[in-house]
Amino acid sequence: MAVCGNCGKRARSGQNVSFSQRKTKRVFRANLQKVKVFENDRLVSKILCTKCLKAIAKG
Repeated sequence: MAVCGNCGKRARSGQNVSFSQRKTKRVFRANLQKVKVFENDRLVSKILCTKCLKAIAKG
């Protein structure tokens, strides 16, 4: 199971709810991307969520 290397975000479970209110299991997956990032003057491969990627790009 993939986890964001920065914030620890991972897949969560929940339910689909139909019009008739029947509930079935489903998974909410985080939008995780495999990227290469400079860390301590080295290029490191990490798995990050898009929210963390956006924060790194801004800062």
